[in-house]
Amino acid sequence: MSTYKEIRGLKVRDYTTNPDNPIEGQLWYNETDNVARYRIPNVISSWRTANALNTAREHLGGTGTNNTSALAFGGSNASDTRVAVTELFNGTSWTEVNDLQAANRLMADFGTATAAVSATGSSGPSPAQTLNVEYWDGTNWAEGANVNTARYGKPGGAGISTSGLIFGGYINPGSPSVRAETESWNGSSWTEVSDLNTARYNTTGDGSSNTSALCFGGNTPPNTANTESWNGSAWTEVNNLNTARRDLDGAGDVPAALCFGGYTSTAVSNTEQWNGTSWTEVNDVNTARYNTGGDGSTTSALVFGGNTGSKTTDTEAWTANAPVGAWATGGSLNTARIQMAGCGESSTAALAFGGEVPGSFSALNESYNGTSFTEVGDLNAAKEGLAGAGSQTSGLAVGGKTSIPTTVGQTESWNGSAWTEVADLNTVRHTLACTGETNTAAIAVGGAPPDSVANAEKWNGSSWTEVGDLNSGRQGLGAAGTYTAALGFGGFNGTAVLASTESWNDSSWTEVNDLNTARNALGGAGIYTSALAFAGDVPPNTGKTEDWNGVSWQETSDMSTARQGGIATAGDVNSTDALAAGGGTGPSGYLSATEEWSGSSNTDKTISTD
Repeated sequence: MSTYKEIRGLKVRDYTTNPDNPIEGQLWYNETDNVARYRIPNVISSWRTANALNTAREHLGGTGTNNTSALAFGGSNASDTRVAVTELFNGTSWTEVNDLQAANRLMADFGTATAAVSATGSSGPSPAQTLNVEYWDGTNWAEGANVNTARYGKPGGAGISTSGLIFGGYINPGSPSVRAETESWNGSSWTEVSDLNTARYNTTGDGSSNTSALCFGGNTPPNTANTESWNGSAWTEVNNLNTARRDLDGAGDVPAALCFGGYTSTAVSNTEQWNGTSWTEVNDVNTARYNTGGDGSTTSALVFGGNTGSKTTDTEAWTANAPVGAWATGGSLNTARIQMAGCGESSTAALAFGGEVPGSFSALNESYNGTSFTEVGDLNAAKEGLAGAGSQTSGLAVGGKTSIPTTVGQTESWNGSAWTEVADLNTVRHTLACTGETNTAAIAVGGAPPDSVANAEKWNGSSWTEVGDLNSGRQGLGAAGTYTAALGFGGFNGTAVLASTESWNDSSWTEVNDLNTARNALGGAGIYTSALAFAGDVPPNTGKTEDWNGVSWQETSDMSTARQGGIATAGDVNSTDALAAGGGTGPSGYLSATEEWSGSSNTDKTISTD
C-alpha cells in the first residue's frame, strides 16, 4: 500500500494546533484537538453572462466542446422567420460566418465548433419536416447523406461529426406524430437502430459517439423527466431528471452530462448534473429560457439564444469548480473615518488617507503592511470625498471637499514619504473615482457638484487633460484599471442608484454589462479585464462583492461588514489581492475595520481519530 509520503511527497507532521500556512492537500495532526486535518480549495460551479449573439433567435442548433468554442446555426428570428445564420464563438464574442445551405429550425445537432452536423428540422413549407443533413467543416456548410426518417421538433443529437446519433422528433402528418426512431451516423451513412423506449420531441441529449449517449427530457406529451442511456445497441431507462421539461438543452459526454433551461408551464432556469447514476440540481442559469442552443462539457459549457418571453441573444457560460475568493479580517485603521480614499498594489501594501472623522475633515495618512496601519506623512489639506490612485510608494490624492461647501480640484502626489501639491483637476469635484498604477499615470472620472458629472481627465505626472466623457454622469462610483484601460461602475446620477458599467479604451467609454446589484459609494479594484466591485449603498449598505472577467459581473463572497461611503481601497492592478478599509455603516457610523481579499480561499477539513 502506498504511503501518504509516497503519494504527496510530504510527511504527516504533528502540530500543537494548526500550521500557520498549510498548502493545498497537506495533511497534519493537531495534538491539542486530537484530530488529523487537511486543506482543500473552495470552489463554485455557476453560470456567468457572456457576450451576446448577433442575431436573436430560438429553435436554433448549437455545438461545441467548451465555453470558449461554439457554433450557433439556424433557428427562428424575432419575426419568427426561419434563418440560415451561423455564428462562431471564440470565448469572447460571436462572429457571423457562412450560412447554412437552407434556412432551418428545430433540427437535431451534434459535433464541435469546427466539425458539426445539422440533421432534419423544418426548412420549408408543409410538410414541415426534412430529411436534409448539412455538415460544417469549420468554414462552410455542405449537404450530405440524408437521414432515413424525415422529422422536426428538435430531435436529440449526440456524438461527433464522424460518429453520431439522432433520436426522437415529430412528424406532421404522422401516426403517431411523436417519434422514437433512432439513427446512427458512421461518417458516411445513416442506419436505423433501436428506438427510444419513450417517444418524444423537443428533447435533448449528449454523448461522445454513436455508441454512447444520453437522452433526457422532452415532450411525450406531456413534458417528461424520463432519461435513457444508449450503449450502442439499445436504450435503457435510468433515473429521471428532477424537473420534467421540454425545449431544454444539455452538454457533456456519458457518463457525465449537464441539463439546463427548458419549459414546464413557463421558462425555467434549472440546471441539473448527471454523474452516471442520478441527476443533482446545481446553480441555475441566470436568465430562465427555452428553445436554446448550447453544448460543451460538464465543466465548461455554453447556452445561447432561445426564448425568455421574446427571442433573445443572451449567452451564458458555465464553469465548474472555479476558485472562490473570500474576505478576511485585517488590521484596523488607527482612526475610523468615512469619505476617505486609498491606493496600493495589494492587501499588504496600501495607503489610507483623508476622510471625515466625527466633527471635522482629516488629513491623516496611514500605511498598511499586511498586519497593521502606521501613521505616516499627512496630506497638505484635510479633505473628504476625495479619490486615490497609484501604489503605496507612488500615489495620488485627487479632488474632494476641504470644507462644506468648498469643493476642490486639488491633486497631491505621494513619493513614499511626503505629499506634494501638483496641478489641479480642470473640473473641481468630490465623490469622484480615480484609478491608475502610479502618481504619473491615472484617470479621474465622474463626481459632483452641482450635479453628477460625466467628466473624465487623464493625468500624465504634471497636468490633467480632459478626455472622452462617461456616457452616464455619476458620483460615488467605483473604478478599476489603468489610465489607458479602465472600468467605471455603479454610482448615483442624482436620481437613481446605478448598476451600469463602462469600459475605457484610452479613447472613449463604452457601456458594457451591468453590475448585478446597483449601488452607490462602492469600492473597486483590479484591471479592466479582471476587477472587483464591493460594498456600497443599495440602499441599505451592502457587503456584496462581484467579480468581472472582462465580459460580465458575477456575485461572489460577501464582505463580513456591510459598508459604504469613501472606502480606502487597494489592488488597482490586482483583483486577486485587494484591500478595503474604513467607510461608514450609516449617518453616524465610522468604521476602522479592514478586510483583505484573496482571489482563492480554502477550507480545513477534519479527520477524527476517535
